[in-house]
Amino acid sequence: MPLSGGHAALDFVNTVDSRRGRWGPDLLGSLGDLVVLAERLGLVDPLEGEHLKRVAAADTQDAGIVLLEAVNLREVAYGVFLAEDRGGVALTSQLRVLEQAARKARAREVLKMTPEGLRWKLPLEERRDIVDLFALAVVELLIDASVRRPVRECKGDNCGWLFLDRSKGGRRIWCSEASCGTRERSKRLRSRRNQDQGKSTL
Repeated sequence: MPLSGGHAALDFVNTVDSRRGRWGPDLLGSLGDLVVLAERLGLVDPLEGEHLKRVAAADTQDAGIVLLEAVNLREVAYGVFLAEDRGGVALTSQLRVLEQAARKARAREVLKMTPEGLRWKLPLEERRDIVDLFALAVVELLIDASVRRPVRECKGDNCGWLFLDRSKGGRRIWCSEASCGTRERSKRLRSRRNQDQGKSTL
């Protein structure tokens, strides 16, 4: 999938192919898919990713339960960020779910030396750690609301992905100019041509 959300939390939410016009398909078919996403986003390094994939595959039943937790977290996060796009207020029940997930993750963090110095990091040893990692990303983005641009929803047909507008002018309306932007412009051009052809036959 394209990483067009502009933040790990939004790329996590965008793991449903379409939320407008139709729903799905769901791109999280396994817990391993979530690990691959974390690798692509730079949230885990290759060694951590390989370990988490092995752990996820060791007990398929428990991995399935953890995947359901990830999907539930994703849908709650989607509702909160969609409310931001529409100028509304997130439900208290939704925020509590995110708070509890982040609290659980924070409780397991340890101080580790990184290239940027000491940082709080998750051990990334258990399969649930990958869900905790995204829970922290979601809460991080919510906390930064006062110092960033609002989350937006792509209005393209069969899309509905969420993104941060990082363009210079702040007027981006598509999750991706190369995909939804091109499709919508082509659609409008065909519509105008059809209208012009209809007028010419009158």
